[in-house]
Order: sequence, then C-alpha cells, then structure tokens
Amino acid sequence: MNTAKSIVVLNNLIEINNDRIEGYEIATKITEENDLKNLFSEFQETSIKCKSELVEEVKKMGGIPIEKTKITARLLKFWHNFMATLNYREREDLLNSCEYEDFVIIKNYRDTVSNNIEHLPYELQIKLKAHQLLLKADHDKVKELGDLMLV
Repeated sequence: MNTAKSIVVLNNLIEINNDRIEGYEIATKITEENDLKNLFSEFQETSIKCKSELVEEVKKMGGIPIEKTKITARLLKFWHNFMATLNYREREDLLNSCEYEDFVIIKNYRDTVSNNIEHLPYELQIKLKAHQLLLKADHDKVKELGDLMLV
C-alpha cells in the first residue's frame, strides 16, 4: 500500500463530499418547501459525517486533508445559483436535479474507490463501502420523492 496514494484517494473523496455539501446547501436555499429544506439538510449531514471520517483517516496517515471543492464545482455553483432563480421553481425539477447529482456523486465515489482499491487497507474499504451505502440511501429517498411526482 502506498500511503501517499491513499491520501490522494481520500482527499478526492473529501472533495466529492465537499461538492455534495455545497450542492445541497444551494438546493436548501432554492426551495421554499420546509420538507425539502429538512431533507436536504439531512443529506448535507450525511456528507459532513463521511467527510469527517475521511479527514480523520487522512490525518492518521500523516496527510493534510483538502478543504476546498473542485474549481469546476465553484463555477457550477455560480451557474446553478443563477439558473436556480430561473428554473427550479417546481418541486419536481429540483428533485430530479438532486437525484441526478447524487447519482453522479455515487458513481464518482464508487469509481474512485474501485480504481484505487490496492491503495486502501481493508478496514478503510469497509468504511468507504458504508459511505456509499449512506449516499445511496439518500439518493433513494430523493428518487422516491421524485417518482411520487409522476403519479
């Protein structure tokens, strides 16, 4: 196992969670519906928990945890804020957007882990699998709400 590579992998996962936290912060600001505000806050807490565990692991390995989001994420945040004022008036649109973003995040998380499995100790692999399950549970909640809009 290459510790430096492990730290890079964990920092990538921290970045993914930072992006998700920011995304749900935006979604919380966009909606005026209290049930969605509460749900999105819950989703932020999921990523805050995952991020906290990842930061702890990076520090254990002697690394420095990343604190920022991707530069593209910052640009996307600006764009989403702008577009949100124009487009996300409808509950269904917002739920669909959140579902898609969570799908992409789960895929990135899974790919990051599976493409670097040799750099992650078994105990950490178990923890990262648990993170994926938490993210998937959140995704499934938002998908279910979106699907209810179709009925």
